[in-house]
Order: sequence, then C-alpha cells, then structure tokens
Amino acid sequence: MATTSPSASTAGPAPAFAGRPLNPFALIGYLGRLALLATSALRSVLRPARSGDRFLHQTAIQFDRLLASGMPMVGLVHVGLGSFLSMQAYFGATFVDGIGPVTGVGLIRNLAPLMTGFILAGVASARFVAELGAAESGSAEASRMVASRLAAAALAGPVLSVWGSLVGIAIGWLVAHQMMGLTLPAFFDMFLEMLWVRDIVGLVVKGAGFGFIATLLACHEGLSRPIHGEATANLESIYSSACRAVCLGGLAILFINGGWFLLVYHAGPAFGPTVLTPPRG
Repeated sequence: MATTSPSASTAGPAPAFAGRPLNPFALIGYLGRLALLATSALRSVLRPARSGDRFLHQTAIQFDRLLASGMPMVGLVHVGLGSFLSMQAYFGATFVDGIGPVTGVGLIRNLAPLMTGFILAGVASARFVAELGAAESGSAEASRMVASRLAAAALAGPVLSVWGSLVGIAIGWLVAHQMMGLTLPAFFDMFLEMLWVRDIVGLVVKGAGFGFIATLLACHEGLSRPIHGEATANLESIYSSACRAVCLGGLAILFINGGWFLLVYHAGPAFGPTVLTPPRG
C-alpha cells in the first residue's frame, strides 16, 4: 500500500513559498510568532533564580555543540575563500599591494560573517528542528530550550566568524607567499592600514545577529511541527521544516547584511583607503 507524505495542512503554519504566492498577512503573522517566541525565551531566562544555573549549563552545552559542528565546516569554507581571494587579487588586478587588503578586509568586512551565518543556519536547522519537535510549543520548558539555543548561537557566531577570518587570512598569505613570493610584512602592512574599527565591530555584531536569527527560525520551525509517535513517521516533516529554516535563515542573513552595508558604509566613504591611484580630473 502506498504511503502518503504529510500534507501542507498538517505541517503547521509557515510563510507560503512552497509553490504558492506569498500572502502578506501570513508573512506578518509569521514575523509576529517569531517575536513572541523570542519574547517568551527572554522571559524564561528572567524567571526564578533556580532556573539560572540550568540555563547557563544548557547554553554552554549548546555552544560547545555548535562549535564542534561549525569549526570544521567554517574552516574548510575559508580555506577556499582565502586562497581564491589571494589569487584573484593578483591575477584580477595584477598588483601585489592589493593582495593583503582584498583578502583580509574582504573576509572580515563581509565574507567571514556572511558564510559563517549560512553555515550556522544549516547546523542550527539540522540540530534544533528535530530536537524541538518533541517539545510542547508554548510550554516553559520549550521556552527555556529556545533561550539556551539562541544564547549559544549568538555567542558562537562571532567566535566562528573570527575563526573563519583567521583561517582565510592565513591561507591567503600562504598562497601569496608560495605563488608570488609575497613577504609577511608586505601582506599585512597594507591590510592593517585599510582595516577600519567598524569592520571589527561588524564582524562581531553580524556574527552574533546572524547566529541569533538563524537559530530563532530553526527553533520556530521545530516547535511549529511537533513530533508524535515514531520518528520515522515524521522524517518528511522534519526534513521539510529544516530545509525551510535554512532557506529563511539565508534570506534573513542576506537582508540584514545588505542593511548593515547601507547603514554603516554607504553613508560615508564606503571602503576607506585604497591601493589604487585616484583618477585625475
């Protein structure tokens, strides 16, 4: 006898982008549920002091799990990014002075937190959708579970972003040194000269924000599709919820990243010092 997969009507509320036009009212409702979930998570942290130790303990556990899962993937991605940026800076612009700034500033200013956010969205969705599917939505226990995961992701985001930046910069210099004979001072002097404080601040702020919003979406998707009975009967629902959480997390990260550039960089001299000769009028 053929089996049927869970229908959209039994899968729980979600923004309608699975082959249907997006309903603006459904989107507003979805955003409202996200806000309520974040609020209930915050309230659970402020409740009786006896739950404080448990919250910190659970946050530490989730933080450790996110780092254990995320560091290998973030490192591998930034090996590729660092080597590509280093070669592209030379072969694309054909001058050595630009290798350090393009590699280092490019990673810190944008690529490291952005790619780390995407990876965290995948890790959080793969882990938290299934974990929270067994929790009772709206319960105090579910709120505490969400709170510990949000806090852990907000802490893990900057750590993983810094880790990715360091890996990418180190690999970028090694590639430039081996292929073009670029010395360590030549690579880092111009890179540090072009690095702004706002770039470091952005690495931390965006890393925390991306981790938080990706995990909030993953937790919401998990709680919206509670697991009942045998896990094998819910695999399709878990899979579709995790995929939806990853896609929504990626969209939210791209939106926040674009907004950061408009607010922080576009209002003034966008990209600081340059190694290029200014054009003559």
